[in-house]
Amino acid sequence: MKSKLVALLSVFLFISSGACIAQKSSKNISLFTTANALKWEYVMKDKAVPASEVFVMNDGLLQITGVSTGYLRTKKTYTNYELNVEWRWTKKPGNSGVLVHIQQKDSIWPVCYQVQQKADAAGDIICMNGLWAKECTDSVKFTIKKLLPSNEKPLGEWNCMRIICKKNTIKVYVNGILQNSLTGLTAKKGYIGFQNEGTPLEFRKLTIVSK
Repeated sequence: MKSKLVALLSVFLFISSGACIAQKSSKNISLFTTANALKWEYVMKDKAVPASEVFVMNDGLLQITGVSTGYLRTKKTYTNYELNVEWRWTKKPGNSGVLVHIQQKDSIWPVCYQVQQKADAAGDIICMNGLWAKECTDSVKFTIKKLLPSNEKPLGEWNCMRIICKKNTIKVYVNGILQNSLTGLTAKKGYIGFQNEGTPLEFRKLTIVSK
């Protein structure tokens, strides 16, 4: 009986620590579907490349081919929310990220906070193009390093990222482990985006829940 209680407690601690779990809420938004493809804004470095050749949505899966560089972002802004998403590298580890609090105007790269998904750096946060946080002390790259060593999964396996944006704070969990926590943000709301930096990858199970 004692061993069963310990096992149950371990599962509870894992879930409560930040694992990607289904949120039972009418406010859940599943955005990676063919029907929702037009609800995104596409920003490409090479404007001659059609966005449809780079970002492909189907049945809840976002496939990024790695052609050119750029990002897609929501057409509406968000504040005080929890974002859950899974991602994996399909050919080789590379560089990408979730962009939160994106400000106008669109550019490569925008004013935002980038939650890194770069291989071996998932959980780092970059204050991009003028945004700031209390923990940001690097005057060159404006990067807040993750709290713990990399806990990413091997090539081809799905990773889980949970991002909680509340007031002027951001918390980031990678595969259930708290990897970053920022306070004193200079932006509290904005668009949400996903990067393409030239390496094929996939995203799925995206939900955005108001807090």
